[in-house]
Formats: sequence, C-alpha cells, structure tokens
Amino acid sequence: MTRFLVVRLLNLLLGLVVASAVIFVTLRILPGDVAAVIAGSQASPARVEAIRESLGLNRPLLVQYWDWVAGLFRLDLGNSVVTGTPVAAEITQKMQVTLPLAGLSLLIGGLIAFPLGILAAIWNRRVLGRLITVVSITAAAVPVVWGGLMLIAIFSGWLGVLPSQGFPIDGWSDPARAFRSLLLPALTIGLIEGAVLLRFVRSATLSALGADHVRTAAARGLTKTKALITHGLPVVGLSLVSILGLQVAALVVGAVVVEQLFNLPGIGRMLVVDVGNRDLSKVQSEILVITAIILVVGTLIDIAHRIIDPRQLQAEAEAGRS
Repeated sequence: MTRFLVVRLLNLLLGLVVASAVIFVTLRILPGDVAAVIAGSQASPARVEAIRESLGLNRPLLVQYWDWVAGLFRLDLGNSVVTGTPVAAEITQKMQVTLPLAGLSLLIGGLIAFPLGILAAIWNRRVLGRLITVVSITAAAVPVVWGGLMLIAIFSGWLGVLPSQGFPIDGWSDPARAFRSLLLPALTIGLIEGAVLLRFVRSATLSALGADHVRTAAARGLTKTKALITHGLPVVGLSLVSILGLQVAALVVGAVVVEQLFNLPGIGRMLVVDVGNRDLSKVQSEILVITAIILVVGTLIDIAHRIIDPRQLQAEAEAGRS
C-alpha cells in the first residue's frame, strides 16, 4: 500500500509538471499580444515594446517559465498584467462560487443517478424501467446552455421561485440567498450529469444482477432485490467511484458554461474574460489550478478505490507472497 501511495503521488507531481509546461507553451504560441491590448489600438510600436519590456515578456521563455514555477512553490501565482492584482487572491475569491456550484451539482446528479439507475436495471423489462432509460438518454444529449435556458423559463420566468442571474455581492454572508443563487445553475449541471451517470449505474447494476454470486444468493432464498442490495451493490459502488473521478472534469467544463449563462462570478467566467484580454499570467494560473483540482480528485479516488476494493488488496497480497 505504501508503494502504491508513493507511486500515485509521484505520478500526480509529474502530471502537474507536464501540465504546467504544456499550458505555458500553448499560451505563448497562440496569436495575440497582451502588450498591444494594454497599449490600445492607437499605440506606437515603441510604446508596445516598452510595455512588453516592463512586463518581462521579452525575456526568454525558459526564464519566464522558471519564474512562474518558482512562484508556484511559494504559492505565489503572480499578478495580473492587465489589472496588477494578485492572481491567487482573485482565484480564491472566485472559488467561493465555483466549488459550491460543482459540489451541489455533483450531489444533485448523484441523487438522480443512483436510485433511478438501480430501478431502471431492476425494472429492465418493464415499461417504467424502459421509460427511465429513454428519458436519461434524452436528457444526457441536451446541451448545457439549452437545458439552462429551459430551467430559467420554468423556475424563474413561469414559477418565479428562483433567481435567473447573479450572485450576492457580499458572497456567503447571507447563506440562504447565496444558496438560492446557485440552485438553478446546479440543477442545470446536475440534471444533465445525473442522466449520464444514470446510464453507468444502470449498466453496472445489470452486470451485478447477472453475476454468479448474486444469482447464487437469489437461488438460496433471497429475493432478487435483497440479493442485489446485499451482494451486488458493493461491486456497483466500486465501479462508480472510478466514474465519478472522470465526471469531475465534465463538472468543471459545465461550470464554465453555466457561470456565463447565469452571470455567476466564478472562476470559469473569469477565465473566459481573461482569455479575451490576453492576460496570460492569470490564464495560465487559472488553467493550472483547474487542472490540479482534477488531478488531485483523480488521485484521491484512485487511493479510495484501492482501499475499499478487497480484490485489489488481495491481488497485492498474493503478488507479495509470490
């Protein structure tokens, strides 16, 4: 187990190093010049060059990359070249919107996917089971923007029970108001991601129902449902732990789109604005923070999967004895 943890942590560190290099190089080869953006369209070439020199953009790329990485080790993400404000402080502030949004979306998706996916598998040959399957396939194909517009029309325009835009200026000082602001965006992501997860849950549950140990338990007197709950669902849960890790990336992408649609001051909306301003020092740090969150969550899920899956521990023990 110790060797596994060391290897996973080294892989995480290597992944962050590779991601930082790819992000840095990719942003530098894209067309556009932040010095020209700051100087304005009427600035002379000398003025643009002076701004470029003051920002350190004319230094060798390797020097710029090393300065950025050295700052990361000190938890210093640098300053915005457009506004001059510390990037770390802005990202921390925006995360107060994005992280609760992602967490609430995942919770909604899980509450939809797990019970309905299991019921769809148990009722596989019934009309209700097929109806759940068809609705989930349809919902999973809905674009996030269109789904959000539909929910705005229903819950904000028609029923008038939830706000359609914005987030409190004073943040979470009024938790109930902040929660209501995030509920409709979280429903948008959660319903669609829940539909995707539901299909995985249904497939994993069908496999569990056909497994020998579940069929044997049913043959010994347990009902089909009780045999599934007792002997099948633990295996289904292990399969879904890995899928949840993959869905984190989809949640982040969904948050970027939804924050634009619902005018939420999160990191996704900030990223879109900074890309338009060619604020490279902010964009590279924002993308790296998002990438780091995805990699860390993936590592934690791998470790959790290793701990709770008895088959992996048994295989490790047998490998140690051989």
